Amino acid sequence: MVGIYWDCDGTLMDTERAYAYAWQEVLRKRNLSLPIETFDDYVGIDDKLVHKKYADEVNLPSFSETMDEIAALIINNFSDHTIYQDALSCLNYFHDLEWSQACVSASPQKALEDKLNKAKISKYFSFVIGGDVVRPRNKPFPDIYNLAVEKLNTTKNIIVEDSPPGIQSGKASNNFVVAIDRGIFSKRELSNADIVVKELSPNLFIDISKTL
Repeated sequence: MVGIYWDCDGTLMDTERAYAYAWQEVLRKRNLSLPIETFDDYVGIDDKLVHKKYADEVNLPSFSETMDEIAALIINNFSDHTIYQDALSCLNYFHDLEWSQACVSASPQKALEDKLNKAKISKYFSFVIGGDVVRPRNKPFPDIYNLAVEKLNTTKNIIVEDSPPGIQSGKASNNFVVAIDRGIFSKRELSNADIVVKELSPNLFIDISKTL
C-alpha cells in the first residue's frame, strides 16, 4: 500500500515567509527588531529551538503561548493563495484513489491542525502529526516519519519536503524523499533528496510508486 507523507509549511502551504513575518512581529512587540532575512535560517527547524534562542534575549511567554500568538498571526493572514495549487491537485487526486496520506510537520500539533482546518484540507489526511509529539527528537531526526509510517502501516512511502532538515528527517527514516523547490533553498541544499522537482503532479507520484 502506498502512502504519501506531506510536510506542511513550504510544501503544502506558502507559509514559510508568513512564519518569518510572524516571528518578526512577535519579537518587535518586545523591542527586538530584526531584518526578515534573519528568519530564513529557521525554515524547517523545530520551533522550540527558535523559541529557546529568543527567550534568552527578550521576555517571551511560554513556548505554547508564543506559538499560539504566531499561529494566530499566520491564520489571520490566510488567503486563497496560501495553498500551493500543485500540491492541492495531488491531494485531491490521491484522495479519490484512496491512497493513504498524512501531514507530518515540525510545527506543534495544535498549530498544524489549526492551519489545516483553516485551509480546509484536513479531510485529505488519515493521520496528522506535529513536531511536539516526538519531542525532543523533531526533524531532522527520523522519529516523526517513523511514527507516521507506523500509524498508516504503508509499505511504499513517499515523503514530500521543501527544506534540508525535512529532507534529512525523511532520508533518515529510509524512505523515498521528493524535494519540491519553492525557491527558498539552493539546489545544493536540496540535493540529498532522491529527486528534486519544480512542480508536483499525480504522474510524478505514480511513477515513483512503481519503482518502490
